[in-house]
Amino acid sequence: MIAGTSVGSIIGAALAAGMDWREMADMARSIFWPGLLHGKTLERFAAQYLPATFEHLRTRFAAVATVVPSNKVLTMTSGPLPSAISASCALRLFRRPVIREGLQLKDGGFSCVLPTHVCRELGADLVIASDVWEWSSLMRSLGWSPSDRRWIARAYPSHYRFALAHADIHIHPEIPATGYVPGAAAVDRMIAVGERGAYLTLESLSKAQAA
Repeated sequence: MIAGTSVGSIIGAALAAGMDWREMADMARSIFWPGLLHGKTLERFAAQYLPATFEHLRTRFAAVATVVPSNKVLTMTSGPLPSAISASCALRLFRRPVIREGLQLKDGGFSCVLPTHVCRELGADLVIASDVWEWSSLMRSLGWSPSDRRWIARAYPSHYRFALAHADIHIHPEIPATGYVPGAAAVDRMIAVGERGAYLTLESLSKAQAA
């Protein structure tokens, strides 16, 4: 099973639909990504490349959003897929809430930036977390680890620390600022750093098993 929050809901749904990384890269290159900050544009994009409903995906998938104003986590696993992805990506200040089944929904990252526990709830025995959260990258670059027993750990929200506790394997690519520049070169750059992050994690696991 696969779970995704915010942009992870787009990538997760594509993976659940059976797309390989080359197809996902072509999908990313086809759009000027800042345009996806507009809800209707994002929904049209999702409708163009992804199945219409969760039920048409090949792999079980959950998209995560935040219910406002309660800030509770909402896990979506059925029904229309484009509106679920739009809700998961609805950034505050940039977007109005998405109304879905009578609920006002915003970006899932505000309540569950790394949905590892969602995979557990869906029945996963082994959870691999792909962590591209900008705040986490900044804190780690300053040498502030979420596992630090001092007050530094408070720099990370509780839902993020909770997520790490539910991850068996944690992949944390070092995302460069240039990766956010729209264009094909940035897509290739992001793929490269993701691949490097995965290999570094594998190397770390191999060393731990050999020790």
